[in-house]
Amino acid sequence: MQRILLVLLVLILMGCWSNDSNERSRIDIVEDLTDFAFTSKVNHAIGFSIEMKNGYKEIKVFNPWKNDEILRKYALVPRGKVVPAEVSKRHVVVNVPVKTVALFSNTHVGPIVKLGLEDKVVGMTRARKVFNEKLFAKVERGKILNLGGAHNKNIDIETIVDLNPDLIILSAYNEVKSGEAQLEENGLKLSYSINWMESTPLARAEWLKFTAAFFNKESLADSMFTEIENNYNKLKSRVAKVKQKPNVLLGWSYKGTWFMPGGRNYMVSYLRDAGANYFLYDDESRGNIPMSVESVLESCNNTDVWIYPGVCKSLNDIENGGEIFTQFKPFKQKEIYNIYKRTNATGGSDWWERGSVNPDVALKDFIKILHPELLPNDTTYFFSKLHFLNKK
Repeated sequence: MQRILLVLLVLILMGCWSNDSNERSRIDIVEDLTDFAFTSKVNHAIGFSIEMKNGYKEIKVFNPWKNDEILRKYALVPRGKVVPAEVSKRHVVVNVPVKTVALFSNTHVGPIVKLGLEDKVVGMTRARKVFNEKLFAKVERGKILNLGGAHNKNIDIETIVDLNPDLIILSAYNEVKSGEAQLEENGLKLSYSINWMESTPLARAEWLKFTAAFFNKESLADSMFTEIENNYNKLKSRVAKVKQKPNVLLGWSYKGTWFMPGGRNYMVSYLRDAGANYFLYDDESRGNIPMSVESVLESCNNTDVWIYPGVCKSLNDIENGGEIFTQFKPFKQKEIYNIYKRTNATGGSDWWERGSVNPDVALKDFIKILHPELLPNDTTYFFSKLHFLNKK
């Protein structure tokens, strides 16, 4: 019923707005404007908002490093229509639906693939590291250009400017990189995503709606997210009454320091919802807490399962990290799991691309690892158990 009303509204609007192109059929225009008229409600994510205004849609991205400050404001205007007078100079005006997009991190691949927008991608940083087969094939054929390094560093400004995509999707950090400013000076539109700052799986997944808005795919994203949310909550309810909760250790050390996820960390949210115990649940940090390896061993000497030990892909890697790591109970009992089950020959990882937009699938993995009796007929999708390689 809602979609029928939207179609009627669009038909009325079309009577007021001139046909903007001889290239697109009237059906295409109706579909674009109907999808544009749909506005998602944001229920979990705290990093952005979407609001329909008079003749445009406004997206606000909030600055997580400065309270009450807006990082970016976008005015999404239907392609070919006049920018409304109330749109200010502070808005980044984007004509929608976006036709071509460049991605500055493989973490932005997930929403694009989920929404079926692979054909819109014309450039990526670290392009050969992409896991998605359709996008990788486009890279191999030269249909997707490599745009430089990751994390908005060492980007190929000249190639990007020549490519001139309608939109660049990139992660926002606490400081603007010089290359970003150069791109904006050349008139390119940067869509800043801070999904990685969200502290719960559903909040991070809801950024699917953010990406969808630039492509007039909000209605699709909304229905997809509702299904994800329902699946996630059903899985969560299955472990709600579990009495035996295994103790879990997270992470790995770097140069002698173990950056332990705090109690409000994204990965820790999975542990809560999957029925695990974690020694820092009472901590309020969203980020990581630096600890010595010795103090971790002392605090976690009763750990049953070890999840996400950095880049380690085998028990050999754990052992090679130093003798102290072999003293952890999960190493002795071979109960260590990591996210590299789905990787390709060039180093692409499906977890980093699609894990954030498929939290229901990820939660099922956590439950399978921690409470296998609840999912006897399932196998893990993203995670695999670590083994010794070629060890006699």
